[in-house]
Amino acid sequence: MTKIWVGYSESLGFRDLIITYIDPYFGPVEEEDDEPVGLLELEFGASPNGPGSFEVYEKTSENENLFGLDLVLARFPFEEVPVGLHTINWSKAKTVFFIMNDKEPKRATDGSVSITDVLNVKFEWE
Repeated sequence: MTKIWVGYSESLGFRDLIITYIDPYFGPVEEEDDEPVGLLELEFGASPNGPGSFEVYEKTSENENLFGLDLVLARFPFEEVPVGLHTINWSKAKTVFFIMNDKEPKRATDGSVSITDVLNVKFEWE
């Protein structure tokens, strides 16, 4: 079993969510020798993550009529249902994500990103 955090944002798209909160190696750094750290780690207390430790699903013009709980659950590579996703206002959500993490979040939201669930899941490849 693997611990994950599930969350969403009403304001950040796919790229901005990743480079700001999850995987800052693709974003700007202040100086060349600075080690980039995402806001999930800095503000929420997440453990450091690497490639393949997260997925982000974005509402686009092509899927905006379908973007919702059923679509996201169909794309998740695990069977467990994050009950907190039932509370999302899907008409406002821009992105939904999960990230593998072995810690508990220090906070549930910072106003831009919200963590809805912390789950132990079995991935389809485990």
